[in-house]
Parts: sequence; C-alpha cells; structure tokens
Amino acid sequence: MTNAAFSAPKQWEDWVSWVLGIWLCLSPWILAFSLEATPTTNAVTSGFLIILAEVVTLSAFRVWEEWINVVLGLWLVGSPWFLDIASSAARIEFIVVGILVVALAFYEMKQSRRFQGSHK
Repeated sequence: MTNAAFSAPKQWEDWVSWVLGIWLCLSPWILAFSLEATPTTNAVTSGFLIILAEVVTLSAFRVWEEWINVVLGLWLVGSPWFLDIASSAARIEFIVVGILVVALAFYEMKQSRRFQGSHK
C-alpha cells in the first residue's frame, strides 16, 4: 500500500491572487464603503485588473507577467495616500491585499527561477 502525498496545486499563487482580485471587487459592499466613490472605484478597478492579469498568467505563464501584479500591489499599498481615502476599512484592505499580491508575485518569480535552474 502506498501513501498518498499531499502537494499544493500547481500555480496556487495565481489562484490566490485571482481570489484576492475577486475579493477586491466585492469588498466595497462587504466592508461597507461602497458609498465612497474613490475607494470603491479603486477596489473594483484594481480587482478587475488583478483578475485579468491572472487569467493571462494562468493561460500562458511568463515571468514578466508577475511584474504586473507587483505594480498593481504597490499601487494598492500606496493608494490610500495617493487618493486620500478616508475609510479606514478601505485603507487597511488596500494595504493588506497589496502586500499579499506583491508577496505572491515575488514568490512565484522566485519559484520560477528555481524551477528553471534545476532543469538546465
């Protein structure tokens, strides 16, 4: 009898980023800041762009595509100050989700380099 080994699904980082994009699109209503136009527009637009980037990445992965997520994540982290967002829920969300998106992108780039290095 062989033991089944657990392994994370391939490209799990992309799927997590995809879920974060969906969360961003829904968050103005879940976190109750939908009556504020600026953070709502920022959340929905950023979420949509993250989802779009992940659809492209999942269909044909290229390392440079992760830089799109880095830029989007950095935008989210800085947007509370750039856009002067008053909602504390939106500010915290943008910072936390932005950091997660950037971290996942860098992790995936590191994993890609490691995979390429072991197959030379």
